[in-house]
Amino acid sequence: MKNRGKYYLIGLVLILIAGITIVFMLNNTKAQKADDISSNNVSENTEDIIELKPIVQSVNGINVFVDPRIELLAAVQLISDYDKITGLITRKEFQYKKDMKDYFSKFSSHEAVKLFNKMSKNGFNYDAPPTAMLYLSNPLNVSKKQDFDDYIIKRAGGFKNLENFYLALSKFAGDTNFNEFYESHTDFYKKVVEENAKAVKEGDYIKDIEDYYGMKQNSYNIILSPLFHPGGFGPRVRNEEGSYDIYSIQGPSSTEKNIPMFGNVKSFKYLAWHEFSHSFVNPTTEENLDEINKYSKLYTPLAKAMNSQAYNTWETCVNEHIVRAVTSRLSYLNEGEKSYNKAINYEKSNDFYYVEALCEKLEEYENNRDKYKSFTEFYPELVAVFKEFSEQDLGKDFYKVNFIGPINKVYTMGKSLTIIIPTNEEDEKIEKDIEKIANKFFGENAKIITDKEALDKDLSEENIVVYGTVEGNLWLEKYSDDFPFKIEEDKITADKVYEGGNLRFITCMPNPFNQNNGMVIYTAQKGEDVININSVFHGPTDYIIAKGKKELNSDYYIKDNAIWEFE
Repeated sequence: MKNRGKYYLIGLVLILIAGITIVFMLNNTKAQKADDISSNNVSENTEDIIELKPIVQSVNGINVFVDPRIELLAAVQLISDYDKITGLITRKEFQYKKDMKDYFSKFSSHEAVKLFNKMSKNGFNYDAPPTAMLYLSNPLNVSKKQDFDDYIIKRAGGFKNLENFYLALSKFAGDTNFNEFYESHTDFYKKVVEENAKAVKEGDYIKDIEDYYGMKQNSYNIILSPLFHPGGFGPRVRNEEGSYDIYSIQGPSSTEKNIPMFGNVKSFKYLAWHEFSHSFVNPTTEENLDEINKYSKLYTPLAKAMNSQAYNTWETCVNEHIVRAVTSRLSYLNEGEKSYNKAINYEKSNDFYYVEALCEKLEEYENNRDKYKSFTEFYPELVAVFKEFSEQDLGKDFYKVNFIGPINKVYTMGKSLTIIIPTNEEDEKIEKDIEKIANKFFGENAKIITDKEALDKDLSEENIVVYGTVEGNLWLEKYSDDFPFKIEEDKITADKVYEGGNLRFITCMPNPFNQNNGMVIYTAQKGEDVININSVFHGPTDYIIAKGKKELNSDYYIKDNAIWEFE
């Protein structure tokens, strides 16, 4: 009986060992399958293997596409606190945005959303999240496709945070059946790519960039993200061969029939030049950083303005200055002096005060390409511009210029803001509705006064915002003869005559009492069209004319000190 018991125990042990071995082998097999799936950018969903593919159109060598990884990130950003922190979700309203909000909002307490809230409040914001997504695989089985670079690891607060984030994203994709949402909107994505790729057909961006820098990249990619803000990010990702794939990740500036539009031919080109340029400029700055940092005191006078634009270090400030100088010069070389002057005015209006001197230096580069074969060879000459500035006593006057636009500048100058509302509209209800709008958009951040009160006040130290028709706002009526535009019942005369009704006009101008300060005017042919005028996308340009919400034109004035005229 003793021997039988001993053999019984031995048998149980052997069975247990065999069982553990089988379980271990099965787990290893599953893990291997998961690795295989991840490496091929596909994922399991129930019994099927599904691959979420980007919707791509190749135009003049540039891949224009909607990327499922970026859309997964956008879903998390939309239902998180991200927009409250950064304001980087589009203000445009269209069906896809509503669909995404309706579909994903019930997951706002998901682990991935909570983690993203925490990380985005601690530096993982702006360019960092979309750049990190480019290192990941298919969103149905989010896994690391290649090693993150040091920049992204730092922005995320360490590799462990990144690892936790993409694991949480993978779970979010599975828990929300993200594949169903993405695939159900394939026709929409195709339409977005098809409509916006038309703008890229006008011109050869790659030739413009490579000829100017005297350098090449492995691939050029424009990612259209319908939920992102109307700007862009310009990351680059090193591939297995050691070369770089470079990106412009962009948000829409308007909508047409529920399709987000990412700009016209001119603005699309300028943004692509800008974002692609970062992949040439940033690495070159990094190679010269010890020398660049010797002149970091130049950041101090710009710090407040740069921080408001999320350029929080001297290095990023230098990169932005140089990129903007290059894109200004590209405007000159491709479009002429008027376009160049507009570009320079725009950059100076955004507090890039060193950009004009950099442009002048870049002319030397352009005229001596036999000597300087590439941008990297010339870069020390750009560093010399900062060196020269650092040795001068620039004084306050160097950093103080007359207000030169655009509309957004009025809201980022840090000046006191006074809102002037009308008292002479045909309908008292319209006046009350306009006052509600003023309170909604400005609230405690500005003084709201009536046109009658404004006529008795000294507003020379203020930035001014004026709402109302020309006849309905008495202050606007008094100074209307000084403006280069004219609003009439059946037309608006601006850069040309726009005939018809329900026309709206938003413009910035210098404060008529002080050229250093700015003013924004929200006006229309009819008072009721002023009420929801903020729904018209505006900000990056000096003026915009619209019919309802549809943009008819937006552009910049020709400026000669205090004289602003249409081109």
